[in-house]
Amino acid sequence: MANADDGAFRELLARYRSTVYATAYGALLDPEAVEAVVTEAFEAARHTAAAFLQTRGSVSGWLTHLVRTRIAATLAIQPVTRHM
Repeated sequence: MANADDGAFRELLARYRSTVYATAYGALLDPEAVEAVVTEAFEAARHTAAAFLQTRGSVSGWLTHLVRTRIAATLAIQPVTRHM
């Protein structure tokens, strides 16, 4: 995938998309925001695949890190709603 291999990217999506989606949905609860975060995470994976070292962690862990980073950014810009 590090060499823009579309087949490898499709395989990555097929294997991990549901897990990444579930992680994002659990934090955001908004399907549109979740789709945006998941798309951003996989695009980041595609662009940074060459830097990923399996000796430092699993693919699942790497993708989880990417999606959590985007979740945090999304939550940081959302207005806080208070229930009184």
